[in-house]
Amino acid sequence: MIDLHHDLLSILYYSYIRNDYSYVLNWIKNFHGDNVSGLLANLYFMNLDEMEKEVGCRDFDVIEMFKISISLFHKYLPNTNVLFSIEGCDYIESIEQLEELYNLGLRNILLVWNNPNKYASGNRGRYGLTEEGKDFLKKAIDLGISIDLSHMNRQSFFDTIDFIKEEKRNGKNPLVIASHSNCFSICQHIRNLDDDQLRALKSVDGLLGIVGYGMFTRNEEDSTDLKELFLEHVSHAVSIMGIDSVGISTDDMTFSKELFTEDCGEMVFDYSKVNSSLKKLLSKKFNSDEIEKIMYLNSYNKLFKE
Repeated sequence: MIDLHHDLLSILYYSYIRNDYSYVLNWIKNFHGDNVSGLLANLYFMNLDEMEKEVGCRDFDVIEMFKISISLFHKYLPNTNVLFSIEGCDYIESIEQLEELYNLGLRNILLVWNNPNKYASGNRGRYGLTEEGKDFLKKAIDLGISIDLSHMNRQSFFDTIDFIKEEKRNGKNPLVIASHSNCFSICQHIRNLDDDQLRALKSVDGLLGIVGYGMFTRNEEDSTDLKELFLEHVSHAVSIMGIDSVGISTDDMTFSKELFTEDCGEMVFDYSKVNSSLKKLLSKKFNSDEIEKIMYLNSYNKLFKE
């Protein structure tokens, strides 16, 4: 399978500043042909207080962090099918820096994490895509960087959809995904997408990554089995967007407890056997060709195929 969102670049960077790679060395055993064979490896940026808590300072260099993390990725996971991603572009100071990051290997961006920034708003903000955000997106599209809509608030989401449609009318062909978002109709978490958003994503030939993170899968008061609810999210997304527009992401947060002693909640799948567990689950509603599309082909054809 291809995992459309994993914070592996951040994990590598945090391992670097601790000089302790034990978590990484254990985790990379999951990468083999029978489990996970490709991913979007993500470096995330939160607000300054949250970054200081994890990085240890308020003064950090995005380009240097990216260089270090991708260097470590190539060291520990050579020959892996990967797209490098940055989530939260708050500290990318200019389109010139964006181009520098592209030249280093950046291929996917989320304009925002949860907080608002100069480009757009995440779920903690109220405004939408700014003029500076439009310039930033235009440069990203021209470079061939995919535009990731996960984490945007509703206004930023639809502003970006409108901007992408305009770019398409101008002859551009932007790659658009929502790498790790579930269906709001099933789980009413602010990070999930409602049916109008799913249809809008489909309208720009976008790809949705259904995410195996418990808090985005099941409402707090619900006792339904997580895996069964995950299957409902996949089925609902397919019913709205079609079988060719849905993929899988894990957003596997198990690192949070080991690296930061924070329990971020239940994951739907054990990462060490996510491929086999997912196949078994999807087989309840989908045939083998459909399962291959959801788990691998849709993501490969959209993002990895040259």
